[in-house]
Amino acid sequence: MKVRKNMIAVMFLVCIGCSGCAKGQPKADAGNEIRSEDVRNAGNETESGDTGSTAGKQDFPETFQETINGVVFDTVIQVSEEAELGNLHQVTATLQRPDVEKAKAVFAEGKTATEERNETESGEDGREYPGYTGHYEDGAFLSASTVLVYSTPVFEKIYGAFRLDHDYNADKYSKDAVMEIGDPRTIFDAALKDINGAGYQLEEAAYDYYALDHETMAKEYRALDKSGNEISADGLSWGAENDCYFFAAVQQHEGLPVYFGSQDFPEDSESNRPVQVLYSAGGIERLEVSRLYSFSEPGDAVSLLDFGTVAETVSKKYGDVIGASYTVKRAKLYKMPVKLADGTYDVKIAWLFEVTESGTDSDTGKEYEYTQYMFVDAADGTEVLF
Repeated sequence: MKVRKNMIAVMFLVCIGCSGCAKGQPKADAGNEIRSEDVRNAGNETESGDTGSTAGKQDFPETFQETINGVVFDTVIQVSEEAELGNLHQVTATLQRPDVEKAKAVFAEGKTATEERNETESGEDGREYPGYTGHYEDGAFLSASTVLVYSTPVFEKIYGAFRLDHDYNADKYSKDAVMEIGDPRTIFDAALKDINGAGYQLEEAAYDYYALDHETMAKEYRALDKSGNEISADGLSWGAENDCYFFAAVQQHEGLPVYFGSQDFPEDSESNRPVQVLYSAGGIERLEVSRLYSFSEPGDAVSLLDFGTVAETVSKKYGDVIGASYTVKRAKLYKMPVKLADGTYDVKIAWLFEVTESGTDSDTGKEYEYTQYMFVDAADGTEVLF
């Protein structure tokens, strides 16, 4: 399985607090993103850059700077370098689930269970599915239901030293270092094998990784008790045996990333990505897999509108708002599954727009600024609601 690495554009630092109740957190630089695909091809997703072609040739600029209807577009345009823009198709999708017995065979083989629970759960399609939760003598935990979670005691220690959301400190760690525990490309492929072994079919993925070295973790370790008081790190030792990689991965289809956010948390930050893996010399120490999709056979070809036409849709929505100013900082092209009544998904090709609203609070008189998100169909220019 071939992989290669490429630099991607620096993401904007944004202030989170959107009207859709997005959770707030600092944003890290996008760093180096690596793709790991099936044997057909391999490549690299860039967070900003030129694209391929649609029906011959269609290039999106790297930036878009215009003022339309009072809305300022100072926009970084992010399109996967591997996107086949001249070969995009209408598809539908279904949500994948792990296979309980396969997951147990991968992650619980040879373990002694101290507690197990089997239950039946309803899927989004209305069907019943088996679910499983297991605690094991070695301290490991496995849950296979709508999502897959596997964890070992090692994770608890690392969790206190590496933080992508609360008390963010991920910028303290390298995103391109190769540690003695192995090459990150090879390690991610090993993790991908276990994910697929647990019943998923993840053929295309792009990921960022962090090299969590023990020296930095020793300095950054911080843990809180249930009351929110900091727990002393006395007695904790850190050595090379604690070195590990953290991977945050996103599924791709036809070279485009598959959108993984929700109405409650629409931002597409690393901490929300549907595949997250902590991997040490001992193997997987933490794995979370959620919202992976299976796609239908390709239907009709899809042609994309030029970016200026799509931007007009954004300007119409925000340009009529009185008392606030809007600046569009970023636009990223996604495959976006939109749920249908039968539990399946219509997959749109859509732009995610990151929009900063600023103004003066009419009640307090204080200046404010926060970020919200809008989605626009890249083929017909209409707002996508989900």
